[in-house]
Amino acid sequence: SRSSRTMASMVAHSHHHAGSLKALGYLLKASSKVTVLKAFNRAFMCRENLEEAPLGAIAADFGITEAEARQLTEALVEVVKTAVYNSRVSDAMALIDEDYSEIDGRLRGLVEQVLTAQLPDWRDASVMSRPALPKLVDVDWRVDVKTASDQVLRMNVPSVLVDLKVQDQPTNTGEVPSVRNVDFELSKEALNTMLD
Repeated sequence: SRSSRTMASMVAHSHHHAGSLKALGYLLKASSKVTVLKAFNRAFMCRENLEEAPLGAIAADFGITEAEARQLTEALVEVVKTAVYNSRVSDAMALIDEDYSEIDGRLRGLVEQVLTAQLPDWRDASVMSRPALPKLVDVDWRVDVKTASDQVLRMNVPSVLVDLKVQDQPTNTGEVPSVRNVDFELSKEALNTMLD
């Protein structure tokens, strides 16, 4: 049956890092360069979460099954990430040569062309969407002397109660960032360690 065959081919693919780059061969089924470019850009968009990949649309573009579209997208994501994170198309091409040495010459040329054209845009976009750290908005603190404690030894030991107001970076543009409180307590020893 086709589904068991697909499963077998997926299992066969899974032994090599995220999946085999041989699935890039499906790019040869593209009707035009634009289709290939679109597939690369879709892979860039869903590089952090493959579940977001529009597999139905990709399958339709290339005339392949959704399972094959998934393998193709996994391979594209691997190539795109290698190029973006190393800022070098040559690193991505080296990965392809190592994992898919029998790649069609024209296809290899086309992949290199697309990566070279898209890399500057991808780099800008990935810097823009990099998760930003929460921003500290306000700090409030007070010294608290415990008069009763489960641990008798800690009676009358001053500790510092710190209350931070932290603004999370919005995940979507146009969203108002939320502010939350982070409270913690520091013993004198812990405070001294921090101030050393």
